Amino acid sequence: MLHFDKMTLRDFGPYKGEQTIDFSDRSGVSIIWGNNGRGKTTLLNALRYGLFGVIQRRNGILKNLSEMGNKEAVQEGRYGFTVILDMTNDGDTYKLTRQLKLRPGIVKPSGEEDYEKVLFLERDGSILSPEDRNHELNVIMPEQVARFFLFDAELLQEYEELLETNTSDGEQIKNSIEKILGVPVLQNGVVDVEDCLSNYEKQKSRAARADDKTVQLGQEMENLTANIEEHQNIIKEKQAELSDLIRKKSVLEGRMADTDKLRNWIVQRNEAQKSQEKHEDELETVQSKIRDLMKNAWRGMLLTTVRDLREKIEAEEYALDAKKQKRTVADRFIMEMKKAISERTCPICGQEVSGDIVEHLRAKINESTNEYVGLSEEERQRLYDLQNQMLAIRQLSADVSDVRQGVAHLENRRDELQIAISECRQQIEELHDNIKRYGEDAEEADVLSISREHSDVEQTIRDVRRGIEDENKKLTELKMNKERVAATIDKMAGGTDYRLASRKYELCEHVFRIFEKSKTRYRERLKENVEKDATALFVQLTGDKDYIGLKINDNYGLEIIHKSGRTVPSRSSGYEHIVALSLIGALHKNAPLRGPIIMDSPFGRLDPTHKANIVRTLPGMAEQSMLLAYIGEIDEQVARFELGSHLIHEYKLERVSSMHTEIV
Repeated sequence: MLHFDKMTLRDFGPYKGEQTIDFSDRSGVSIIWGNNGRGKTTLLNALRYGLFGVIQRRNGILKNLSEMGNKEAVQEGRYGFTVILDMTNDGDTYKLTRQLKLRPGIVKPSGEEDYEKVLFLERDGSILSPEDRNHELNVIMPEQVARFFLFDAELLQEYEELLETNTSDGEQIKNSIEKILGVPVLQNGVVDVEDCLSNYEKQKSRAARADDKTVQLGQEMENLTANIEEHQNIIKEKQAELSDLIRKKSVLEGRMADTDKLRNWIVQRNEAQKSQEKHEDELETVQSKIRDLMKNAWRGMLLTTVRDLREKIEAEEYALDAKKQKRTVADRFIMEMKKAISERTCPICGQEVSGDIVEHLRAKINESTNEYVGLSEEERQRLYDLQNQMLAIRQLSADVSDVRQGVAHLENRRDELQIAISECRQQIEELHDNIKRYGEDAEEADVLSISREHSDVEQTIRDVRRGIEDENKKLTELKMNKERVAATIDKMAGGTDYRLASRKYELCEHVFRIFEKSKTRYRERLKENVEKDATALFVQLTGDKDYIGLKINDNYGLEIIHKSGRTVPSRSSGYEHIVALSLIGALHKNAPLRGPIIMDSPFGRLDPTHKANIVRTLPGMAEQSMLLAYIGEIDEQVARFELGSHLIHEYKLERVSSMHTEIV
C-alpha cells in the first residue's frame, strides 16, 4: 500500500525556496487550510507532477512546465523547480525526485528548450535504473487510476456521467474504474487467449486448404479471416482516434468552462458595438434629414410679418369681395324686376303688376344700378392679385407647419439615438474593462474559437462513432460467413492434419469462453461489492432515513434508492457530490491497489451536517487522507472534533505576497 511520508518543494508555483510538508508515517488525516489563490490546487499538482511529470490545469495539461516556476525566484535569478516525494509501498521506502532545471551552460533561459527534465527514484537507498524506475512508478501508482486518489470538487461532478449510457465521458470513467478494480488483468488474459485462438484458426484454414476436398473453402476461410482482421484493425484505429477526440473534447470543455464568463463578455461587447454602429448610422441619416428640412426654416422667421400682411390682405379682399357680391345680388334683383315689368306679372307670387308698381320698380332699378355699381376693372384685378397672394401665404404657412412637425419628430429620434449610443459606449467600456481584467493574457480570437472547435470535435466524434458502428456491422456479417464456411469445412474435411488443428482450436475456444465468463462474473461480483460498500458509506454520509441505499448500473453509476423502492430522479448537486464520494470510497475498499486519498475542496455546496459527515468518514475511506480546504469551507472545530485522534497534522497556507506562499 502506498503511503506518502513527506513532500518537499523548491520554487514550485507560489512555494518560494524550499518548503516541506510532513505527512508522518502514521495512518490518519492531514488537513491543509488555505484561502483561494494560496496554492491548494498547486499542492495537488505537485503530487501529480512528482508521480507522473504532468501538471493539470483547468484548460488541460500545462505544456510549458517552466511557467510553474516561482516568479520571485525567477526575479532573483533562480530558474526551474523541484518536487521530492518520500514514500513507502509494500515495505519498501522510496525517494522520488523530479525537477525541471536549466541545461548546462544556460544562465538565463530564452525558452522551454533551455530546460531539461531530471528524474531519480531511490528504493531502500539505491538509485534505480531508468527501466526499473519506470516499472516501479507504474506499480506504485499507475497514471490511469490516479483520478481516484488525487481529485478535486470539479472531478467529482464528472461521475454523474456514469448514470448515462452511451456517453464518451461515462465510458472513459468506467474504463478507469475497471482498471483500479483489476479487471484488465482478466481482460489481458482474454486478449492473449484470443490471439492463440486466432493462430489455431489459421492452422485450421491451412489444413483445410491442403485437403483436396476443402481447398477452395480453406482459401475462402483465409480470405474471410484476413478481411475480419482488417476490419478489426480499422475499429482499433477508430477507437484510438475516438479516445484522442474524447480527451480533446474534455480539454476544450475545461477551457470553455474556464473562459465562459470571458467569452460571454466578448460576445456582449461585440453585440453592443454592432448596436452602436447601427444607431450611429441611423443618427447620421436623421441629422441629414434635419439639415434638409432646416434649409426652408427661414420661412418660419417671416411668420409674424406674413401674419400682419395676411390680415391686411384679408381685410381688403373681404371688402372687394363684398362689393362684388352686392353687385351680383343687385344684378339678379334688377333682372327679376325687369322681368316683372316686361311680363306685368310678379315672378315670385304670380300676381299681376299694376302701373303704379311698374313705375316703382323702374325707380328701384335706377336706384340699384346707381348704388351697386360693382367692381371696376382695376378692382377686379386687385381682387385677383389678393386671392393669389392669400393662396401663397396659406401654402407658406402649411410648409412651415410641416417643417416644424418634421423637425420636432426627427429631433426626438435624434435624442433617443444619442442616448442609446451613450448607453452602448458605457456598456462597451464596462465590458472592455471586464475582459481586460479577467482575460488579459487570453487572445480573444482563441477564446471565441474554443466553442467552434468544440463543435467540430463533437461532430468528428459522431462521425467516428458512426464509422465504428458501420465497421462492426461489416464485422458481424463477415463472422457469420466465416462460421458458415467453417461448418461446411468440418463436414467435408477428413484429413488428419485438419482434425488435429480442429481439436487444438476447440480446446483453445473452451479456454477462451472460460476467461470470458470469468471476466463477466468477476466484473459482476465487483459491482455487487462496490454497490454494497458505496451504500454503507452513503448511508453514513447522508443520515437521511428516506434514502436506504444505492443501486449500481453497468457503467458503475449509482442511483439513490428511496425507502419506497423507487430510484430518486433529478438529485441535487449536493447529493451528486455525496454519491461520488461514496463511489470513490467503495472503489478504494475493493481495489487491489491501495493508496492515499487527496481531496481538494471536496465539500462544494454541502450543508454543515453533510460536511461533518464526510469528515467523520474520511478515516474509513483510506488509511491515509489529505484534505485541502479553504478557510470557512468547513468549521475547524467541527473538523477537529469529528476526526479526533485520526487528525495527524494541520497546515496553513499563509500569504507573503501575491507570488509567495508559506506552508506553516
